[in-house]
Amino acid sequence: MTHSLTTEPITLTLKTPFKIAHGTSATRHNVIVHLGAALGEAALAPYYGVTAADVIAYIESPQVAAALGDDLMQREDILDRLPAGPSAARAAIDMALHDRAARQMGVPLYRLWGLNPARAPLSSFTIGMEEDEAVLREKIREAAGFPILKLKLGSGSLDADVATVRIAREETDARLCVDANAGWTPQETAKMVERLAPYDLLFIEQPIAQDDLAGWHDLHRLIPGDAPPLIADESVHNSRDIFPLAGAVDGINIKLAKAGGLREAWRMIQVARGFGIKVMLGCMVESAVGVTAAAHLAPLVDYADLDGNLLVADDPFKGARLGRDGRIGLPEGPGLGVTRA
Repeated sequence: MTHSLTTEPITLTLKTPFKIAHGTSATRHNVIVHLGAALGEAALAPYYGVTAADVIAYIESPQVAAALGDDLMQREDILDRLPAGPSAARAAIDMALHDRAARQMGVPLYRLWGLNPARAPLSSFTIGMEEDEAVLREKIREAAGFPILKLKLGSGSLDADVATVRIAREETDARLCVDANAGWTPQETAKMVERLAPYDLLFIEQPIAQDDLAGWHDLHRLIPGDAPPLIADESVHNSRDIFPLAGAVDGINIKLAKAGGLREAWRMIQVARGFGIKVMLGCMVESAVGVTAAAHLAPLVDYADLDGNLLVADDPFKGARLGRDGRIGLPEGPGLGVTRA
């Protein structure tokens, strides 16, 4: 029997331009993968340098078609056979295979794995960087009700970064965490830990450069033991990246588009647990397809940041729900449970 993957490029328009240390985006160009009725999504962040054309060329290649084989239930074999290529493209195929398998069984994906949705942590809601204080205050007010706000820092000015956290605390009682997106040096991070101590941050995410392995280990000598947990994001793509950071980071942020899909994300969770490392489940700017796929893993993690589709004005799909109370509601339909909006 011949099985085929088809691709559907989508353009997601953000409700407002989203600024982080890597740059500002008003739209994102992702790719939806169809495997019969099953779905997957390749979420493409501009700073990773992979385009929708790259993803489509990979997914429509003869090598990928050959890797599917005759039995789509043999996910392990299929994923092992996939040729090297963009992790976001591999993630989309992986999601579609998992969606199809759970659809075949007639159950939501989380039930196929034996997970309890009630164990999922509350999700944060992300506030991008803003140079205009009035706009920042308004965005924080608009996020009223969310129990956890993640503030994007790494503006290039430590004073401005501190001011962002101060303003947020003036506007909300929500728990605060920050993500510098590799915007600080280890020495600056140590200073910021001290300056941000009054705000009782939930965690500090990716303060230093992606490839600065020595810097991660230096941080534990530079900051006090009661500092907020340090979470690695850009420094950790897959399970092989965890061992070098053991003892240096307190947590990792897993994103399906980085990891290459649900199978590798599951592996990363288990490896991290083996080292006593906490786990966050995050997302890119993506539709309900990618966010929902990740959300099915949420009962296994400590932190969730699954707000990517809430930042989008024109999501063509419906799936997992993120309430203003931070609770993640998983669809009860079979597979991912995602439908057209």
